[in-house]
Amino acid sequence: MTTQIKFGTSGWRAVMAEEFTFANVRRAVHGIARYVVSQKPKGAKVIVGRDPRFLGETLCTMASEILSAYGITPLVIAEAAPTPAISYAVTQAKADGAINFTASHNPPEYNGIKFSTPDGAPALPEATKRIETEIAAFDAAGGNGAGKKGPESQSLDPRRMYLSRLREIVDLNVIRKAGIRVVFDPFWGAARGYSDELLREGGVAVESVHDYRDVLFGGHAPEPDDHLLGDCREKMRETKAQIG
Repeated sequence: MTTQIKFGTSGWRAVMAEEFTFANVRRAVHGIARYVVSQKPKGAKVIVGRDPRFLGETLCTMASEILSAYGITPLVIAEAAPTPAISYAVTQAKADGAINFTASHNPPEYNGIKFSTPDGAPALPEATKRIETEIAAFDAAGGNGAGKKGPESQSLDPRRMYLSRLREIVDLNVIRKAGIRVVFDPFWGAARGYSDELLREGGVAVESVHDYRDVLFGGHAPEPDDHLLGDCREKMRETKAQIG
């Protein structure tokens, strides 16, 4: 039985190896590619990014190949990146959208796809319904419809442009002069190397916990629930930090 792929404003999420399979991901990306081409038949470019979840790199490669087959230039982010940075990159790169493989705060067995429109915002219902229609049309055509290999993928670094913007709107001098110590806990997620790096660059004392890749997120959903903050609290006590 064919899985029905439904997009909400937070995208499509499902359990890996159950509904979130390579076959279903291909169907979803074909639907997105067909939608993008319907909006911009020639010269489109789409950002492809991910969070640190299992097989993220493989999914990005798969999506890039499908986009290319539709004549769309994939702008690929090599490292895991937070959703706000990917959204901002859409506007700065003047891209025609972004495919972001992420399940946000869902448990580690989940993955998902978020599609952002050219303004960097999550796709609204009128867009997601069109994508679902395109997936159905792709299925009805027997899984055919893309052409031959098209544009080569290009690399994109959202971190550089996102941190550059934050430097413009965050007064790091004020934070540094306050003399505070900070503990940063990204919960093994995509924010590693963003806020913490910006603060360190500004001369703020920052200690980090859980700042390495773990596709199981320590065995929990990657969200700051009270019962998951023990390591952060302990590091705050150890370093006499004021903020965590």
